Amino acid sequence: MMNRFRTHLGFTLLELMVAVVVLLAIMVAVGRIFTTTSEVSASGQAIAETLQQGVAIEQQIRDDIAKITTDGFFAIRSVSVANNIRGNYFLLDESLPPESIIRCDQLIFFTTGIMTPAVKTPAPDESGKCLDSMIYYGHGVRFPQLEGQVKIINGVDIVTDESDDLKHFNSSIPNVITPWYEGAVEVETRRYTNGSNTRFDLVADGDYYASGTQKEPSDWILMRQEIGLGDDDQQDADDDGKKTYMNDIVSSQTVFPWDPRIEALPGNSNEVFPHILNSRVDAAATQLADIRQGVLQDVESAGDPNRNWRFYGDGGVDQQELIASLFRWPRGEPVPASEIRYDQALMVGAIAEGCASFKVEWTYDEGVGYAEDANGNWFTGYAFDQLAMQPWFGESYRLNPADVNDLQIGYETLSTWTANANGGVINGDPAWSIDPSLIETSFDVDDGYTVAPVPTVQDITNGVSEYWAIFGYNGNDPFYENDLDFLNDTSPDSGPLAGGGMDDGVQPGDTTWRYTPWPSALRITVRLNDQDQRLGSGWTYQFVVDMPWRGQ
Repeated sequence: MMNRFRTHLGFTLLELMVAVVVLLAIMVAVGRIFTTTSEVSASGQAIAETLQQGVAIEQQIRDDIAKITTDGFFAIRSVSVANNIRGNYFLLDESLPPESIIRCDQLIFFTTGIMTPAVKTPAPDESGKCLDSMIYYGHGVRFPQLEGQVKIINGVDIVTDESDDLKHFNSSIPNVITPWYEGAVEVETRRYTNGSNTRFDLVADGDYYASGTQKEPSDWILMRQEIGLGDDDQQDADDDGKKTYMNDIVSSQTVFPWDPRIEALPGNSNEVFPHILNSRVDAAATQLADIRQGVLQDVESAGDPNRNWRFYGDGGVDQQELIASLFRWPRGEPVPASEIRYDQALMVGAIAEGCASFKVEWTYDEGVGYAEDANGNWFTGYAFDQLAMQPWFGESYRLNPADVNDLQIGYETLSTWTANANGGVINGDPAWSIDPSLIETSFDVDDGYTVAPVPTVQDITNGVSEYWAIFGYNGNDPFYENDLDFLNDTSPDSGPLAGGGMDDGVQPGDTTWRYTPWPSALRITVRLNDQDQRLGSGWTYQFVVDMPWRGQ
């Protein structure tokens, strides 16, 4: 009898289950590989995107610094904000720990070279080009909910050409709007007509309010606002003709929110000029010589006496207050409210979106401040510890890092470095000819002109700290014309310079001309986010820009 063998034509249930488990394991593994690959690719793309932005920012700043002119002034405003300014559970930047510091620094200087403004008159003849510019770097503020321009047309005639703007001055709401601002803002409506006699006139100015709450830091914009300087007639600084340059360019009458040259003219005691802050124009009818005159001379007073570099507690406006009045955050919109040229101008200054932090530090090279008088006496410049890192001024830190609820923020300053060097805490020698207090200053909320005061926002106990470094018009020569006596000397020798401190001249110092050598180099640090925020807290990009003259 033959044995019969039964042939299996399929898999058993156990075999199928094992196969399914193996297949699932393979699919999970492959899925993880694809996910990881996709994440790596997305991160690489985000890094490339932010790196490209960082390189573009660096190149633009380098190009601008290469064209800088010492016929203007140079100023840095460092603003540090505690990340937990709103509390440990409502962080300003959720991607960072509560103890982090967010920087909203600003930089202003002047360049020489041909600049073609973008905001043209209706029939431009392409003749309007400016030879000098004022450059602003820093964050902007955004108000996308404000109405753009609307043209009401009757036949072919334009009846109105108006737009809502932020009310910067004389507002019932605090008028310094910051990138981290929350709350309402007061709005005014200005006319942007074709005729210069009514251009910029107020159409509505009253209880008009809008939301002023700014976006998260990951959506902040970095601005480079270039204002062309041009004036092609001999009319008074407040003349309506100044609103148009070369029959081609729409122009503000001044770069300053309050201009002493215009104040000196009859009927202008309370006149302010917010056009550049509103980013509606990118040209101003003030040449470098006009700015110099306004800063150095008290032109709003009879006799035009020299203006003090810094005079605490006086009733007038000193040089540093006038310079500091420029440091408001201007408006910038990545997406304009309309296609009309004045609204399109809102996007001209935006160079990067997603700039969560912008920090500016500065330094002096060794030897800066060296001086030799006409009698052959020489005075040392800065000497640093060769074994230590180059000192940079403007870095910020928590004063009490052990307590996250202590919001106070301090800075590394030239004054601190000088005190430590003189006290033997660190190795190094300060320059005898340089008084740090003349460069590093602070402002109270009522400093400057009453209508357009210095836009200080410092509230150190509540998490906002400021550091100002302002460099004036006399950056190269520390002596009087006799080449013997220091400009920075005091009379009598008292206070910080008592007993022959930083300098040792025999005549009283000149309160107008101060020896404030410009920095040798800047260190710029930006933290950028990609559009899809795939990098968490973003990508930090840092670079150093040498000044053309190296601070000498």
